[in-house]
Amino acid sequence: MAFWMDPFLLFLCGLAAALLRKKLFFNSTRFIPLVSALVLLLFWTVSIGMFCNLGFLRWAWEGCGARSGTEWMVNGGLLSLVEPGSSYSALSGEGMFLSIFMFALYPLYLWLGVRAGERLFRGPLETRPS
Repeated sequence: MAFWMDPFLLFLCGLAAALLRKKLFFNSTRFIPLVSALVLLLFWTVSIGMFCNLGFLRWAWEGCGARSGTEWMVNGGLLSLVEPGSSYSALSGEGMFLSIFMFALYPLYLWLGVRAGERLFRGPLETRPS
C-alpha cells in the first residue's frame, strides 16, 4: 500500500462491500458499518505501520522493492520524493501534514466506494422478497 494506491483500493473495497450487502446481506443494517470498520482498521494498521517503519511489516516494503516503509508509502515505487531508506522523521513539516491528512481521508475514500456501489448495484442485483 502506498499513498497513491490506497484511495483506489479503499474505493474498490467500498464497491465490494456494497455488492456483498446487496447480494448476501440485504436485511442487515450493520453489515456496511462492520465491514467498513474492519477495512479501515486493516488499512490504517498496515499503512501507518509501514509509514512508521514498524519491523513486523518489513516483509511488505521489502517485497515492494523499498528500503523503508516510509519510502514505499511516500514514493510508492513511482516517485522520488524521499531518499531510499528514509524515515518519517526525515519529512518536512508540510510532508508530515500531508501524510496525516492522507490517513485522515481513508474513511472518505471507502465511503465514496460504498455510495458508488449502492448506486451501481441498486438495479438488477436486488433480490429482496416482495
